[in-house]
Amino acid sequence: MGRRADNLNGAVRWAQFARPGQVAGEPANVLPVLDKPRPQAPDVKSGWDAMSAWMIGVDTGGTFTDLVAVEETSGAMRFAKVASVPADPSQAVMNALEEIFAAGVAPADVAAFVHGTTIATNALLEGKGAKTGLLITRGFRAVYETRGWSQPQGSDLIDPFYRKPPLLIPQRLTEEVTGRLDFQGRVLAPLDENDVRAAARKFLAAGVESVAVCFLFSFIDPAHERRAAEIFSEMAPAMSVSLSSTVLPVVREYNRLSTTAVDAYVGPRVKAYLGRLAEKLGARGVTSRRLFVMQSNGGLLPIETGARAANQLLLSGPAAGLVPPAELGRLSGAGHVVTFDMGGTSTDIGVIIEGRVGETSAGVLAGQDIGTPMLRVRTLGAGGGTIAHIGKDGLLKVGPESAGAVPGPACYGRGGETPTVTDANLVLGALGAARLAGGLSLDVARARAAIEAKIAAPLGLSVEEAAVGVLRIVNNAMAVDLRLALREQGQDPRRFALMAFGGAGPAHATEIARMARIPRVLVPLRPGLNCAMGLLQTKVRHSYLRSLLRKLADIASDDVNAIFNALEAQARADIAAEGLEKEPVVLRRLVEMRYLQQGYQLAVPCEAPFNDAQKPELRRAFDAIHRATYGQAAQDEPVEIVTFRLVAEIDVPQLSLPAMPTGDGSPDRALKGRRPLYDTGRKAFVEAKIFDREGLRARDAIAGPAVVEQFDATTIVLCGQTLEVDGFGTLVIATGASDAS
Repeated sequence: MGRRADNLNGAVRWAQFARPGQVAGEPANVLPVLDKPRPQAPDVKSGWDAMSAWMIGVDTGGTFTDLVAVEETSGAMRFAKVASVPADPSQAVMNALEEIFAAGVAPADVAAFVHGTTIATNALLEGKGAKTGLLITRGFRAVYETRGWSQPQGSDLIDPFYRKPPLLIPQRLTEEVTGRLDFQGRVLAPLDENDVRAAARKFLAAGVESVAVCFLFSFIDPAHERRAAEIFSEMAPAMSVSLSSTVLPVVREYNRLSTTAVDAYVGPRVKAYLGRLAEKLGARGVTSRRLFVMQSNGGLLPIETGARAANQLLLSGPAAGLVPPAELGRLSGAGHVVTFDMGGTSTDIGVIIEGRVGETSAGVLAGQDIGTPMLRVRTLGAGGGTIAHIGKDGLLKVGPESAGAVPGPACYGRGGETPTVTDANLVLGALGAARLAGGLSLDVARARAAIEAKIAAPLGLSVEEAAVGVLRIVNNAMAVDLRLALREQGQDPRRFALMAFGGAGPAHATEIARMARIPRVLVPLRPGLNCAMGLLQTKVRHSYLRSLLRKLADIASDDVNAIFNALEAQARADIAAEGLEKEPVVLRRLVEMRYLQQGYQLAVPCEAPFNDAQKPELRRAFDAIHRATYGQAAQDEPVEIVTFRLVAEIDVPQLSLPAMPTGDGSPDRALKGRRPLYDTGRKAFVEAKIFDREGLRARDAIAGPAVVEQFDATTIVLCGQTLEVDGFGTLVIATGASDAS
């Protein structure tokens, strides 16, 4: 099939075509056609010192690995989508790079490489991290096991098969050492180095690969933890060591301990993977020092830094997906956006209010508590490859198990025999059987056979009825999580637009938006490549934390400035070590504050330099944020500072969105045909028009039922819904839900 689109000034075109000598059935490449370069490209901000400078973003998903490349001078773009390789994700990254190298991009011309990876997430989710030991202050070995007295929440409360997630570090690999600080950092008992050496010997005998060290009040004085690390370096140099005073130097020992345990557990896997990837890039001729990895807070880290900060990469993939919607929502006039990123194995949901992505300093992933600052994302095990099955209670279930990339859904024809969400969509007409990205052709007969054997026949249903049941269950689960994501922040869904992306997101979005009473759905130009594009639309970001509990009224301004000055010195040293000292840097100071006796704090911007005259304004700002967050404030209650936070942002070249050519309002040029489509609202098949998205232009309008197909995703427009194409190629779908009054 052919695909082609031109940007506003005609400088960039892309097309899908076969390579010379490609045999039948071999995957087609997604390659661009480059017209004459223009002197200055409006699509890329900033610049690299290179004649031909390509920025490349590669995002690894459960089913596909996506690549987006942009050349700074001309604005030319390249895209590639290849099958992921779960056994070695770096191989899929290199496969994607080979696609654009074959299209004429020289490895030496790669000026920046940015990677979104699930390696840390998967190690945690699949329980495939390193064998880890724990070194803790004597008398506190139970802190980790009690988990802060956490309890099951949400649907876990009514799940009769619920099991508490296992500890990453069992008690048999936990060792106590003598050495104690008080709450002011004063030494109550010196560190017993013999205890540390004994622990090192036990860990070596047990085959421990990594150690988490968390001593009481080490965030105030890390000397004991650092000395323990030195001893381990002497006795067990191959053993990885994670210090809580480095990973998360803040108050609250359990969150600090749990985060450090996660870092130690996934750290060796992350370090090995990123090191292997960097070696492969170098061997292939990619010599640029600008190698970055996306971190959980939506910013970038140099790969060598990310290899030492595994806990900051736990949401590397989902975080990238939240970057483009914030900009696209602003361009489309939707200040409030809830993102819906549905891929092959999972769905991620985020809330963007007035163009700002929500951030949190506490999260839970795979049952493990994490205190690293991260974007607020809800993840559930629902994707195109999610398996439908009959549960122990005899009822139809969907997930959380996934067919993944290998063997994948039954309709992929790769040996999969279990029915999935993708198989149900194919049977009900949402997907066509044409060749997809990566050379896949969907086989309707295989999909029907899998649903018949595993679901329909045992339940006494027709194949279509069983497929409808699969979609209803998965859509309801996602709609519930979407409503919860908004409710947690006190938001009305009728004030939001739903931004749908990922390979499967646009196929489910209109039904889910209708269920959640969201009036508009936005589908970006490249929904299946959204996360890869987001990698090229953000900045390098470092966060530095230091806890020190002081009442706002009592703390000296000189102490505030001294703490921030020390954090800034550390930031500038890190930036210089990473070779980024010549790039523009923005430093933001924040203080995390709370009312006395409160359990949790809120971050408030703090001006530099700080003086006593700013204290009343800082207090008013905190009250305002507290009122906006919780609906009330206590102006008469004393306030204390808990943690000082410095955020350093370094500008690097960024991709911005080009404009879409304007059409005549008629989408007929893009009409491909018609096919039956099951509409859940009407509970019947209807005849839907099928459109090729590459033929659509700005101002085109389509009335449902309709299907818009493209190489990386499929968009469904249900009966009674309407679609318009905006000036940036975004599909804007009115769902029929009423706007909030």
